[in-house]
Amino acid sequence: MLALLFLAFTCIYPYIGTVNNPNENVRTYMTMAIVEQRTFKIDKLVERHGWVNDMAKAPDKKTGESHLYSVKAPAISYAGVPFYWALTKLSPRYGTPVPEVGAPQAELQSWMRVTTFVLRLFAVQLPCFLFLIWFERFLRHYSNDPVLRMTAVVAAGVGTNYLAYSLMFASHAPFACAAFGSFAVITRERAQFPHDARKRRLSRAFLAGFLAGLATLLEYHAFPVSGALALYALTTFYRPTRLVTFGVGAMLCAGALMFFQWRAFGSPLTPGHKMSENPAFAALLNQGLFGIGKPNFQVFKDISLSHTYGFFGTSPFMWLGFLAVPAVLFTRRGAAHERQQAIVATAAWALTMFLLWLTVSAAINWRGGWTVGPRYLGAAPPFFAFGAIVAAEAFSGTSRLRRTLARGVCGGLALASVAQMGVLGALYNTIPENVTRPLPQFAIPLARAGFVPHHAGQLFHWTSPRTWFVVVGAMLVATLLAALWPHRDRVLSYLTRVVVFGAFAYLGLRPAFSEPLPAEGGDAGADARRSLTAAWEPPGRDHLTLLRPKAERRPCLWWAIADMERGLGRVAEADASEKRAGRPRAECPRVYFP
Repeated sequence: MLALLFLAFTCIYPYIGTVNNPNENVRTYMTMAIVEQRTFKIDKLVERHGWVNDMAKAPDKKTGESHLYSVKAPAISYAGVPFYWALTKLSPRYGTPVPEVGAPQAELQSWMRVTTFVLRLFAVQLPCFLFLIWFERFLRHYSNDPVLRMTAVVAAGVGTNYLAYSLMFASHAPFACAAFGSFAVITRERAQFPHDARKRRLSRAFLAGFLAGLATLLEYHAFPVSGALALYALTTFYRPTRLVTFGVGAMLCAGALMFFQWRAFGSPLTPGHKMSENPAFAALLNQGLFGIGKPNFQVFKDISLSHTYGFFGTSPFMWLGFLAVPAVLFTRRGAAHERQQAIVATAAWALTMFLLWLTVSAAINWRGGWTVGPRYLGAAPPFFAFGAIVAAEAFSGTSRLRRTLARGVCGGLALASVAQMGVLGALYNTIPENVTRPLPQFAIPLARAGFVPHHAGQLFHWTSPRTWFVVVGAMLVATLLAALWPHRDRVLSYLTRVVVFGAFAYLGLRPAFSEPLPAEGGDAGADARRSLTAAWEPPGRDHLTLLRPKAERRPCLWWAIADMERGLGRVAEADASEKRAGRPRAECPRVYFP
């Protein structure tokens, strides 16, 4: 299963240069500036590659001259430095040196694309995949059932927006790794040494502190999350030496953040949000505390329940995480100290997630533009997947029937989550705001027409879009392996599991195909499909382009082309293609897989 997931995390590269997310580009600019010019100023990169959003404009303390900087927390830009440095040293050997200002546009675009792919792969994609391997090993302490464990891993890894943001040089997925990593280290130390805090290791206290600090170094709005993790650590590493060690780990990240803010914005305690170069963003971010106002219940509800971008609305498996609360409160299995540890751990992660939700619901720019799911809730997937495992084990106990039901429910909801968010994330990692039902309005029409992203097959001159379908198929097969592996099942119990699996997969997927309400914007995805296909990368390998020469010889194919064009919102082109068929549809066999 993990080998199949590896393909999804390393072989797909969603990228359209002309509209690529500034959330990613500005971080790339900062990495390039650090390596090429030994500075945080990105003026030269803007001059070379063009304007990008998400910049701050701040005056130099000595000269008073204004310079451009990334407005993002700097951790991901730091992480990309060794890999971009290696790229700048190796690329001249292959005839592609770092381009100069004024170089041909094709050369600049190629350099930006290659740079983005290298930084994504080594700084984000591989670490995020390795986190899933570690996550599965961590879950072994809480479940001996490989079916439940693997289902939770696949649901968190490719059944949420974790995959989409693992395929981007951004911090949303690494935020999950850092925040949950800190929580996990603290939890395991409490469980391993439940009665004597002096035995809890200094190395683990340092690591927990470093990861808790790293969360904020990755995402500014993670500060409450880091605070909640620090509070949890206080109940664990309360011996003076452990507490100091935890603080040292956290301060390393705080120091790296403060150094960036001091050099860029003139003060170690001042982020660049209020200095945003974009006037519209500056107006938003000057409200409240750097763009954080009062919590808004409607936003809280939307980021949770919306079938467009809500965490639970797009990843139904994650609902199971809530069941951990009654599970640890009312289960009487295990020793008293084990139950106590379970209650404390559940309270810690529930409080951490509540503070994250509260912070995002208070953000003035809470959606943040084009997105896949709720990107500001990037830390949530492993926490709720962990809660789901705790709940499933508590429910299953020693009963074969209850374990069969738990496996079926978890597996079905995992498949529903992967079909929604996994396929979407693998297709494109930034969905326009006017898309209200991402799977039927965006992912399915684009995939059917062959508008799929760059993939690793291009390295071997396999330019067919089918390579992308193979990778996505591997991801879905991995989900089925996790959910339906016959581990110690009898025939009747396995058949029961399959039925429950199918029922919950259907229930989980059904809302994704529901009719959008007028308040949500209705079915407005046609504009997004039409505009993105006009600029799609890589160009010229979609089914429309590949079928047209064949349709000159087989006129019935014009009906297939027309169907795809209509699905993409190209109505006028679809009408013209139907006329070119020259015969009624009834006389032509239907083409499903061009």
